[in-house]
Amino acid sequence: MKSESLATETSGDLLTPLSSFVGRVDEMVEASRLLRGTRLLTLTGTAGAGKTRLALEVARKEQRGGRQAIAVVELGACAGPESVASRVFAALHGRIDADTLFAEAKGSGVKLDGWLVVIDNCEHVIGECGLLVGRLLARYPGLQILATSREALRIPGETVYPVTGLPLPDPDGRPSASEYLRSDAVRLFADRARAVVPDFALTQENAADTGAVCERLGGLPLPIELAAQLIRTFSVAELRKRLDDPLSLLVGGWRTASTRHRSWRAALTWSYDLLKPMEQMLFRRLSVFPGGFGVDAAVAVVADEVPASSVPGLLTALESKSVIRSPAGPGREEAGAGRFHMLEPVRCYAHQQLRDLHEEEQAYEGLTRWLAALVSPLWRTGIASRETMRTAGAELANLRHALEGPAADDDERRLLLVGGLVTLDTDTDTDPGAGTDTALLVHGALRATKPEARYRAIALEAAGMLAARRGAHREALHAMQEAVDRERASAPSPLLCRLLLRLSLLKEHAGDRSGALEDLTASVRAGEQPADELTFAVCVGHLARHELTRGDPTSAARLIDRALPAVPAVPPEWQCDVMHVAGALAVERDDLSTAERHFTAPLRSPAKGPGDAAGLIEGLAVVAVRRFQFERGLHLISAAEEMAESVTCGLRSHPWWRQRVEAARAAGVNGLTSRADRELALGRSLRPDEVVAYALGDAPAAPPARDEVRHGPLSPRQWAVAALLIQGLTNRQIASRIHVSVRTVETHVRNIRGTLGLRSRSHIAAWAAQSQQ
Repeated sequence: MKSESLATETSGDLLTPLSSFVGRVDEMVEASRLLRGTRLLTLTGTAGAGKTRLALEVARKEQRGGRQAIAVVELGACAGPESVASRVFAALHGRIDADTLFAEAKGSGVKLDGWLVVIDNCEHVIGECGLLVGRLLARYPGLQILATSREALRIPGETVYPVTGLPLPDPDGRPSASEYLRSDAVRLFADRARAVVPDFALTQENAADTGAVCERLGGLPLPIELAAQLIRTFSVAELRKRLDDPLSLLVGGWRTASTRHRSWRAALTWSYDLLKPMEQMLFRRLSVFPGGFGVDAAVAVVADEVPASSVPGLLTALESKSVIRSPAGPGREEAGAGRFHMLEPVRCYAHQQLRDLHEEEQAYEGLTRWLAALVSPLWRTGIASRETMRTAGAELANLRHALEGPAADDDERRLLLVGGLVTLDTDTDTDPGAGTDTALLVHGALRATKPEARYRAIALEAAGMLAARRGAHREALHAMQEAVDRERASAPSPLLCRLLLRLSLLKEHAGDRSGALEDLTASVRAGEQPADELTFAVCVGHLARHELTRGDPTSAARLIDRALPAVPAVPPEWQCDVMHVAGALAVERDDLSTAERHFTAPLRSPAKGPGDAAGLIEGLAVVAVRRFQFERGLHLISAAEEMAESVTCGLRSHPWWRQRVEAARAAGVNGLTSRADRELALGRSLRPDEVVAYALGDAPAAPPARDEVRHGPLSPRQWAVAALLIQGLTNRQIASRIHVSVRTVETHVRNIRGTLGLRSRSHIAAWAAQSQQ
């Protein structure tokens, strides 16, 4: 058969690109590999993900490799089955027609061996296209088809390859412009920006804003390209601020683009119009979940319209049509069962539809009702269980969104929600901006609701916690005391137990140790009456600390023995305090193995903050020095100081403990003499995640990133991930080791693959193993 370089039913060569192709190294390699093992490969993905461009680039690669014939069929303007068939037949140069294809007799003499047909934009004629493709593949064994669609064709023999957004910048926020250019999304933005402003360059000043723009747009090529064209009018910083309304902003597509690709709104409207009415309604309602959602959450926001039994099927339909991402989607194998996500630029469109159809009130009522039920253990119990905190903690972004949404200000459930937000949001410990925003929400809820509202003590507790975090200790004491007084007016409760414990800690920090002990004792009594096991254990643990520092280790041991059985179920914030006391007591008894076990146990939880871990790290330092491991002891002592410079309350602040830490430091310095300063400096150079890994024995004091050996183009954090891939760990296991989120690990792995041009995790592991030799 004579070779043909291209056959297409349109004028012009669709395989001749008019702009550069940026990134997608992994996707190109994987799609080409899949094409070698299947006759039908369908690229699926949300609007603007770059499915068409990727398909054409794969076809170009096939063309360069000597593919016999390639046909490109664009179905965007098709209105029905006849149009679909006629375009496909025309693209095949009239080699077949309806009579040939549908004739019952075989052996017509027509062969399509070696042909690759690219069928683009199948989603609006998915049924007709699926039937036609099925007949073509059955009739012509030598034919291959590469299709693009927002949902799969769902015919036998189909291989589906999801196309997602381009890799985003390293989540660690590396400061240099060159580090940002490791991201394909940023490189695409810069390339398209130079097309309209030739002297545009990624600089130290605009790199962070550029990365934020790409992240806000989900790494999707279409909105990134539309945003980049605005550089002629706005700086990157201005563009970042204006992206709160991407639908109005991203409208300047190329004149040569199809109508649906000339604006971001048009691209999403194309997908939205293909949904069934019930799917459209759920899509709109889900826009109130910026932090993702599970099935239960989805049920809550459509309970007034849809039976709960119908929601899983509707979610499946939305996922199959690429408007939401499923928990089992690409790169999300470790992201947690049953949780869906909507890309932010897609969510903005869905939310606009929600407002236009006046459904906000119903959606936000469902959201508020569901979140209030989720965080209600903070009101009904003292110390919520670790599992409750983990489940509720996944909804932080949704909590904040609900409080900033259009719900009635005088709704007393807002008091419960702000209490949950402050309890769960550890970012307010380190991010002054987040703390300020949260404080406004807390005080706004307190002002807007009635003084007798049933959740008022919860919001007062939140106000006290925020005040303490920013150093306003008098304000914190006042708010916590008011919360205690309100709760004391009713029967003893687990909540009163927790409030008294927090008030005790605040008084201790203020130097009122007798008042602190009085409130702590009252807290233990309150915890015994409602029989709240977790709260009682934490209070008893703190009482043991007082007994230990007063010189009564026997009483302290008796109390700790009562607390320890319940401690594994306690959230990290409180568990660290109790286990620090248990470890210190074991050190005092010279039982170093038990002490090490107590200090180590809470460190394996990824949910604690640096301040919580610092006392435990110091405990392990004391153990190391007493075992004559002076280098390790000094590393850990100086590292703990860097992790949490301020010593506020708890055992770590007490002179009794400070004396033991300083004695360990002095012993280590004397043991190492001239080398001591070097080892202390090494400990100070470690990042918090490296400190914890070293303390647990999972990493050396000087990690690969600190060695003199260079490890190619990877950042230190990327190298740490690559080194753990050698051990065959999953994303969740790696996240636990380096104390980051699973989604952060996913991004690292994707960026490593793009940087090194590797196809899989196993290839990364092989590269890393070779680099270590």
